[in-house]
Amino acid sequence: MPVKSPILTGTDILKTYPAKTGEGALTVLDYCSITINSGDIVSVVGPSGSGKSTLLHVLGGLDRPDSGEVAWKSNSIYNLTAEELADFRNRELGFVFQFHHLLPEFSALENVLMPALIAGRSLEASEERAMELLSRFGIPDRAEHRPTELSGGEQQRVSMARALMNNPSLILADEPTGNLDDANTRIVLDYLFQLREEDGVSILLITHEKDIAGRCDLTYELNKGRLNPFN
Repeated sequence: MPVKSPILTGTDILKTYPAKTGEGALTVLDYCSITINSGDIVSVVGPSGSGKSTLLHVLGGLDRPDSGEVAWKSNSIYNLTAEELADFRNRELGFVFQFHHLLPEFSALENVLMPALIAGRSLEASEERAMELLSRFGIPDRAEHRPTELSGGEQQRVSMARALMNNPSLILADEPTGNLDDANTRIVLDYLFQLREEDGVSILLITHEKDIAGRCDLTYELNKGRLNPFN
């Protein structure tokens, strides 16, 4: 079995928010550490409001902690300029959120294309790649439909296709099935887990469902600011 190497590492992450007047600061992440190895699917579970999304935002470079370190393949992402960090996210990371964040004025195809166009890739090759992804997720016939014309499950599949557009090394998925019914939850999860098998990508999955987390290679539990391996 090949030795897996760390792809993303968070070390001693502290994140606080100002509390109400007269109270101390609210500690959301209390010196949390986590490692995601190449090719692994890692989940973080915890109750609502425990800071799971905050952790994902920090690890994905969308937010900064008060202290601590986030390293991509042993290199700190905090050494990057704002422009370099944005380029890194677009190139190496794919984000899938509970609320898909599709642009309502654009079609499904155009939404999937966005990361490639931001990266300056050719339109023709990018359109071919985008249609391949929509076909892979079973919705090529919905390419010209806008988000309001899609079901919740279809919108989330468009979001997943968009996350894969630039062939990222790591998918960060924040409650990707939290807004779906049971049937669409199964469909989206099956597609998500196939990404590791077919593309070799690593996945960080934020969820509050421990049965979903049970499908992952490693699970961390976040509760009262502390992050600990669960299994």
